[in-house]
Amino acid sequence: MATARIAIAANFTAEATVDALDFWSAELDLPFEVRFAPYDQVFQSLLDSSGALATNRSGYNVVLIDRGAWVSSTGEEALKAIDDLVGAVRSCADRSGVPHLVVSCPAATGAPELLAAAERRLVDGLGEDARVRVITERQLSAWYPVTERFDPYTDRAARLPYTREMLAALATATIRALMAWQVPRPKVIAVDADHTLWDGVVAEDGPHGVTVTPAHRQLQEYLLAQRAAGRLLCIVSRNLESDVRQVLASHPDMLLREEHITGWRVNYEPKSENLAALARELNVALDSLVFLDDNPIERAEVDAAHPAVLTPVLPRHADEVVAYLERCWPLDLLPVTDDDRARALRYQQDAERTRARAAATSLAEFFATLALEVEVRPLTTADLARAAQLSQRVNQFNLTTRRYHEAELAALPDGQALVVHARDRFGDYGLIGLVVTDSGAGGTLTVANLLLSCRVLGRGVEHAVLRRLGGLARERGLASILLRFAPSARNQPARDFLASLPAEAEPEVGYRLTTEAAEALRFEPASSADRPATPEAEAASTKPAAAAMPVELVHRIATELGTAAQVVAAVDQRRRSAEPAAVASDDPVEREVAAIWAELLEFPPASVDDDFYQLGGDSLKALQFAARVRDDYGVELPVEVLFTDTFTVASMAAAIRDLRAARSEDAAMAELLAELEQLPDDEVRSLLEEDRA
Repeated sequence: MATARIAIAANFTAEATVDALDFWSAELDLPFEVRFAPYDQVFQSLLDSSGALATNRSGYNVVLIDRGAWVSSTGEEALKAIDDLVGAVRSCADRSGVPHLVVSCPAATGAPELLAAAERRLVDGLGEDARVRVITERQLSAWYPVTERFDPYTDRAARLPYTREMLAALATATIRALMAWQVPRPKVIAVDADHTLWDGVVAEDGPHGVTVTPAHRQLQEYLLAQRAAGRLLCIVSRNLESDVRQVLASHPDMLLREEHITGWRVNYEPKSENLAALARELNVALDSLVFLDDNPIERAEVDAAHPAVLTPVLPRHADEVVAYLERCWPLDLLPVTDDDRARALRYQQDAERTRARAAATSLAEFFATLALEVEVRPLTTADLARAAQLSQRVNQFNLTTRRYHEAELAALPDGQALVVHARDRFGDYGLIGLVVTDSGAGGTLTVANLLLSCRVLGRGVEHAVLRRLGGLARERGLASILLRFAPSARNQPARDFLASLPAEAEPEVGYRLTTEAAEALRFEPASSADRPATPEAEAASTKPAAAAMPVELVHRIATELGTAAQVVAAVDQRRRSAEPAAVASDDPVEREVAAIWAELLEFPPASVDDDFYQLGGDSLKALQFAARVRDDYGVELPVEVLFTDTFTVASMAAAIRDLRAARSEDAAMAELLAELEQLPDDEVRSLLEEDRA
């Protein structure tokens, strides 16, 4: 796997996040190189053409902002830095062509009203830019709540305002957000009924005898939010369909209703077979499905038959289910496009088309009555999110299976990217295609990629797009069109379409046809190339693929790495396992110092005389060591102790002992003074006279 770069700029010492970032790189088996911009050079790194972020071409740019450091005054002038940041992020996104993540970090200082206004300014300024995602402080706290967020000691010493837990939360939230760009999202949630959507068995208790507890209502609220974000909801249950429908239609406590459900498989067949049938019906791959079921036996059956289906291991107690699902990264909700909001409606329209198709006497009659309209036009800024989303999801009719981020599409010269819209008498399909071309050098219009949503295949949209490309080639005075093609395990429909064209195959390149041939293309419903897919072909299109994130990893993250404290513990455990301390000493403080160094440094100490900096330490690591000493021993090492010429295990242990002894003396003196304050004046004078004598 190629190494991606994560370039990070911050207005505080963000290098302290690197341990957690490295941990996630290993945990996810996702190699990436982390590069930090110089301290507090956010604007320079975004705007300088040679800066760490502006030069990033193969990964992600991250901006971590402590608003309190910028919003320290009052009034409109205090928000100018936020406005400048919005402009700088947009400029860098234009230049670099990679996705940008901006994290609004907690602020220890500043008026709450002004801090909230600054964050709103940030979201309003960047929220409509498909190349940028903003994580608000509220989202950060929802994902990873941390009680002790700020560390005044490290803030004073090195402008590092956050505790280890808060730094782990920032690093983990960053990787979690980047993974949403990296890994395709599920499209369909299939959910069981009995003991999952409600408590009880409808076949035994009756449609009104089952109980919808607050926990089950919470799950239904969660599912409805997923549907509003564009995922389809289906029910897969061992029941009579009429019973389940009656619960959804008439139970007074149900939030989930029949109109929210896109697909039904309520019968007594194996659930693995029902899920495969749903995938064929919805024309999606099995790795686009999530299956929620309280029964471990049902989950195991599905997992064995379809490892590509994401089957989370739901908690036994219903009131823990939603919290668990909210920690399952693949189910995170991304910014929602208009196409997402309309997805469920489109599937209902597809059902109407299916009924009309069944009623027609022939395919030719059916397609003649569709009144299909296809529009191919240049990509606009408003199309970026949906176009990139489409490129991530489409597999069957995707000539090269190339994926695009919003920033990559936005960076293309004007006119080189086209989008496809379609509608018919049943409704609007929305934006269903993307075409990426070149400038037309050498007398040929080269199509670098063409992809169309599988829900419009076999209806003539493909032919309409090529006719438009033929017209475009003619307008530019080009004699031919080259359709680049790279075969994959799942783009056979694209290959079949290309093979049906009056085109010449060029091995390892693609298919070339003349401009005249492209303009003359017409859709013939009776032709074998455009005939609706057979069940066998549909089954082939839904063959299991390797899960984007294995369910075991999803479960581990949700249960063992779901909090910032768990991440800190896992980071420390991995470091201890890899680099055990091997210092022989009878002094327990020396042994503890050596253990901390082994967790922090590239090379663990072998003796009490080993030097911190010679083992790979630096000023940031020294500060992290001091913070650990403060947490473990309750004493703060002065700066002059940290930056001495004799920074050894022995010298640090001695400094800790001295500080603890001084603290004990101070505590004893304070206790004595407190006792004296309680004594009568004459008794105090008597004690003083005795002391003088």
